[in-house]
Amino acid sequence: MGLKELGKELEKRGKAALRATFLQLLPKPRPHAGPVDPSKVRRVLAVRHDARLGNLLLLTPALRLMKTAFPAARVEVLLADRYGDALRHNPCVDEILTAKAVPGLRLRGYDLAFDFSPQHAFSLSSATWTHLSGAKRRIGFDRGDAHRFLDDLVPVPARPAHETANLAALVRHAAPGAALPPDESLRTEYHFGPGEKEAGAKAWASWGLDKDSVALFLGARAEKRLDPSWFFDLGERLVRSGRKAVLTGGPAERKLLEGRTIPDGVVVAPEVPLREFAAAIVHARAVLTADTGPMHLAVALGVPTLQLFSHTEPWRFGYALPEHSLLETPGRHPTPDEAWSALSALLAKAG
Repeated sequence: MGLKELGKELEKRGKAALRATFLQLLPKPRPHAGPVDPSKVRRVLAVRHDARLGNLLLLTPALRLMKTAFPAARVEVLLADRYGDALRHNPCVDEILTAKAVPGLRLRGYDLAFDFSPQHAFSLSSATWTHLSGAKRRIGFDRGDAHRFLDDLVPVPARPAHETANLAALVRHAAPGAALPPDESLRTEYHFGPGEKEAGAKAWASWGLDKDSVALFLGARAEKRLDPSWFFDLGERLVRSGRKAVLTGGPAERKLLEGRTIPDGVVVAPEVPLREFAAAIVHARAVLTADTGPMHLAVALGVPTLQLFSHTEPWRFGYALPEHSLLETPGRHPTPDEAWSALSALLAKAG
């Protein structure tokens, strides 16, 4: 074993020892019996620790259910600093908190706290934040060490379901008597503030785009990422069809474009903050993207979206809605021909 491998192994063992010690010091939660009385709920905390745009947008239907189930309650969301802007102006969120607020959580007097980390994997950080809230009842999925942090455990869903339905299950558990809409009607949400959409329209036009232009998002994680040349092919086809195409992405995607020749007529959008990006692409005729944050954003904005699923589950993260389309190619990337056929059908439907 080399020095590098030895260092990693020691670090791994050290973290495991610290975690074990931490868990031993925790007081054992006392399980709650019986349903929550909605009339007595005045303050609720939703905890989502990971810093991914898509996960925050997938949480929005559960936030709306919370406001419906506990109409007199103040709903606060505790999350990582990144992408918190995605929930700004959401009418179901009274306050957005970050890690800086953790030391003073107990003083806020929460009646309920929800650990909204995914049902398939225990999150120590999310469970810790939920525990530190000091809420009278702490609700989350029963997996891993959740029983050491939470006092109202919900069985992991036995059947495959969309992630919005999985998260909604926690709210349904807390308020079984509330008149809540069925899972199939749940929709992700994104809300604009005053003047944002108008500013976005000006930005869209300044990039040389119009109402018939199509946005192609280059980004994706690991095996979901397609080569820029794949998007160049789609962009050229759009230009030949009489439409304008715009390539969008973050710093990682811009690095991939370095040294490459961008096809004539294809625009590369400037890098802008999240809310400015959302205000711009809401004016697109359609968006094409792999399963990544901007896919969830485009759907939440109501822009017709072609969702590419090659290495993740569309039944869990995709949107089988009339205004959107799914292109699933399990274990491989779609060919440009396959994507063009699906995109052409989506554009014809969008008008």
